[in-house]
Amino acid sequence: MAKAITPKTATCKRCKATLRSATSIARGMGAHCARMARKEAALNAAGYKPTAIAKARELIADGGIVPIRGRRVFRAVSTDGQNTYLTAPQGCTCKAGLKGRHLCFHRAAATLLAA
Repeated sequence: MAKAITPKTATCKRCKATLRSATSIARGMGAHCARMARKEAALNAAGYKPTAIAKARELIADGGIVPIRGRRVFRAVSTDGQNTYLTAPQGCTCKAGLKGRHLCFHRAAATLLAA
């Protein structure tokens, strides 16, 4: 009687999902998590603060940002939930985005979702 061969598995170091692909196992993350990690690294290089990236991830997880024109323009909810802003990777209609002094977390979330 032949032994059943079980595929080698591991868990994603980012989301803890089970990995089955040899490529995913080798990098320690699934394809989606690897893509998100690359985008976050690009945000760090672009000058976004770690707190803005964390708030962007939270905004995405809470469903506070939705695409309204494909994956180019998004509607994002403010921190207090009272206002909404139009945002894209290039700009935002929030106070920080209009003043242009700081990179807001709405833009960071749009950048993560755009590609």
